[in-house]
Amino acid sequence: MLTKILVFGLVALLTRSPLVAALVTLAVWVVLDWNAFRLLPRLGRRLWDLRLAADLSRTLAQNPHDRRARAALAEVWLRLHRPAAAIEVVRPAVEADPGDREALFQLGVACLRRGDRERGELFLREVEAMQPDFRQGEIPFEIARARLRAGDAAGTLDAVQRFLAAHPASVRGLVLLGLSQARRGDGAAARAAYERAWDEFGQLPRFARREARIWAWRARPSRPLLLLGLALFAVALLLEGPRWFS
Repeated sequence: MLTKILVFGLVALLTRSPLVAALVTLAVWVVLDWNAFRLLPRLGRRLWDLRLAADLSRTLAQNPHDRRARAALAEVWLRLHRPAAAIEVVRPAVEADPGDREALFQLGVACLRRGDRERGELFLREVEAMQPDFRQGEIPFEIARARLRAGDAAGTLDAVQRFLAAHPASVRGLVLLGLSQARRGDGAAARAAYERAWDEFGQLPRFARREARIWAWRARPSRPLLLLGLALFAVALLLEGPRWFS
């Protein structure tokens, strides 16, 4: 990635064209964003989810008993960080069928993200009692995140250890472990967990790194700051380089 940035900078210096410099600056940002920050794909997914939510809402308005549309809409609202909307959508499904594991899970996660830990954990424990490996052990991870947000370091540690028992190489699980250890005041254990998380991140295939990168950066916050600094330097070089070297 850094090689591409340097090539773009040399092109701008050689051409001495503001238009070319602007185009190359845009290209640098796109390359950097695609390989690191991934803001553009997230924006695209958010716009897609908003459109999908509108379509699913219309479907439910025409047929309130469409359980698949209801579950899909609740999932969209959770992705869009709108837990209150997810609760309103999925509650009728749980009331109609208390044994619906998917609906109970969505309701539990929505309650946790809204700050209602008691009800959220209750719903998730019901799902876990019915199917301990539901969504490949996602329940303890969601509980750990909620407990960490609430400042419950001991509870976070307990939940994240249960998650890591099933996923010992999970980058996000190891980062949560480090965060919980840091909250407990155990700096050495936190640093060891962050190092494990970074090592596991480095062994992931390229496509998997894109999804895990945000979590890995929490283990090494200096990395995104370095990339941002390089990006700003590259932009400055592209825009001002011709004048500096004229």
